Amino acid sequence: MRSLYPFLLLATILFIGCDAGSYVKGTITNAEGETAVLEKLTSETVILLDSTTVTSKGEFKIATNITEPGFYRLRLGESNFVVLLLNPDEKAVITGNALDFYRSYEVTGSAGSESLRELDRYLRRNYEESDSLRQLYAQKRTLANNDSLMAALEPQFNAKQAEKTKFVYGFIDSNMGSLVSLSAVQALDPQEHPDKFQQVADALMASLPNSEYVTTFNARVTDIRAQQQAAQRTAVGGIAPEIAITDPDGNPIRLSDLKGKVVLIDFWAAWCKPCRMENPNVVRMYDRFKNKGFEIFGVSLDRDRDAWLQAIKDDRLTWKHGSELKFWQSSFVPTYSLDGIPMTYLLDAEGHIIAKGLRGAELEKKLEEILK
Repeated sequence: MRSLYPFLLLATILFIGCDAGSYVKGTITNAEGETAVLEKLTSETVILLDSTTVTSKGEFKIATNITEPGFYRLRLGESNFVVLLLNPDEKAVITGNALDFYRSYEVTGSAGSESLRELDRYLRRNYEESDSLRQLYAQKRTLANNDSLMAALEPQFNAKQAEKTKFVYGFIDSNMGSLVSLSAVQALDPQEHPDKFQQVADALMASLPNSEYVTTFNARVTDIRAQQQAAQRTAVGGIAPEIAITDPDGNPIRLSDLKGKVVLIDFWAAWCKPCRMENPNVVRMYDRFKNKGFEIFGVSLDRDRDAWLQAIKDDRLTWKHGSELKFWQSSFVPTYSLDGIPMTYLLDAEGHIIAKGLRGAELEKKLEEILK
């Protein structure tokens, strides 16, 4: 279950400070003699702050200097931990059972940590209820005559997802500008809820502009927006963005040079094993349709020129090719929102995108439809 949530939602931290400043203290049963470790969580690493031995009564206290809101982790061993959201001068008090620390802990004295606990409890409960439906579906889907059961389970599962979205939206709205909203929005799909991600980013930039968590999150939201814009530019029905690269002889070649033909943009590379395995199918289709107004524009993500040219020769790829030899740093990667290859775009004679991601039999069937 934990793997489905961001780390800020899946663990609990104890935060400790001196009486004049910040601290985390408390009582944890079944933890006598264990080492309580306090760590700060950043976007990229974990920083050890301090540790102490839990007393025979299960008590501990760790003082630390908190200068800005942040996420912290209290560990009892390597994987037995909780996460807190602590603000300057807060005095967080933790209670719980070390045998089930993550589920049993309670926190007071830290508003952000209390909200984080509320959020996590809801998300965990919603996931467990949704997962029970998933498991029931998995058990029954191989049985005969189970269509009615499948029809009943799907709306139940969808209702759980809608309930989660409604809760998360309300939670964010009630905590706008707090780092706890950053944890909450991670429970949503950024591709489905880009406006909410942007709303959280804008509010946090206004309230905590110097926070490392906020600047990192804002950069992520900017990337999400860029990906969406790229997806819109390359949506089926739109005009394929121009690609201007260099052919194997060093001459410039452009996608627009092929207007008037049905064109398959084939993103590939010599080092890409699935691409090389697919090449015989592409060769067969090119030979079959090239005299019917079909052309292929091979766009390589190679960086080794010799390997690229050798692959073209070895695989007998006789169509038009080009590359920037810049690997994933090629200019067309963000333009076409590429996150893996092989990837194809099929264009009509005017350059409109007919389909994308077609390979093998699906591609051949589509070509048969449009090149009769």
